[in-house]
Amino acid sequence: MEPTMADALRAKAQILVRRPREDVFDAFIDPQIMSKFWFTRKDQGLREGETVTWYVGDARDAFEIEVRVTSIERPSRINIAWGHGDQFTTVEWTFAEEGRDVTRLVIEERGFSGSREEIVARALDSTSGFNQVVVAVKALLEHGAPINIVADHAS
Repeated sequence: MEPTMADALRAKAQILVRRPREDVFDAFIDPQIMSKFWFTRKDQGLREGETVTWYVGDARDAFEIEVRVTSIERPSRINIAWGHGDQFTTVEWTFAEEGRDVTRLVIEERGFSGSREEIVARALDSTSGFNQVVVAVKALLEHGAPINIVADHAS
């Protein structure tokens, strides 16, 4: 059986970060670090099997994203299901050593739903967003420059 577009179409971004793999992994696990370059978080860190909420910005009425942590393999992989309402997708982060203190970060999202046009639009938007995220985490970890891109991307 041939895969459907929803099964086959994926959003993907990747980058080399010149930091140890554990540092790059922790940037997505630790809410204090991640809030400097991506979503605002109020949880105690990602833990396998837990559900947490990420926020687009700091406003009291900030848009919320439900995050279900499906698996964590420290320091090489994080898998979540995330979404809002009944629109959930799956996101996987992989962290691979590419040399001494160099990590290949790959973020991939799949499971988009809707019409053909909606699936393509969501995948393109996610690809754009994840490309901003990988640059933002690189800026923070390599240069100490916190550039929180979510509020600007969502505007």
